[in-house]
Amino acid sequence: MKKFYLMTATAVFLLLSISNGILGQTVTANLDQPKLMLQFLGKWQANVGKDTVEVWDCQMYGKAYASNVVQVTKGIKTPVYTNNISYGPKEGKFRGFQLTFDGGYGTWLGSFTSEKKLEGIMVQNFNPEPVYGKFEIIFKNLNEFTYYIYNTQGVKTSELKYVKVK
Repeated sequence: MKKFYLMTATAVFLLLSISNGILGQTVTANLDQPKLMLQFLGKWQANVGKDTVEVWDCQMYGKAYASNVVQVTKGIKTPVYTNNISYGPKEGKFRGFQLTFDGGYGTWLGSFTSEKKLEGIMVQNFNPEPVYGKFEIIFKNLNEFTYYIYNTQGVKTSELKYVKVK
């Protein structure tokens, strides 16, 4: 009889665990990823140093997204990078290509895990391994978000608060 109760308890535990896992995956899968990316459209800025702000100018590019990033120090604009982003419905992920002003580049993969949180990994040539870092962008509201960058050990290396300026 004890074996029966133990097996029943184990089966119920496994069924509850599996159903909770499926529920979590379903919620994420039901997010309209391209629609959520629209939150970024417009101009955003963050203080990144003494007398320096970083400005993201985010626009639609057909069905894709593009953002030009500059830093402004004492009124002088310096281009930093452009970020071109497309969405792959098959994978359910965004692919970003950052072209830096000095000719370098970086790639990233990411998706919204909630209506207000975009999570991604920094990778080489869109290959998901190895991961060179991670990021999160969390919207506080329609006019503010915080951008976090983490190294490969999960240690936060940067935190910038952006506000919408246009």
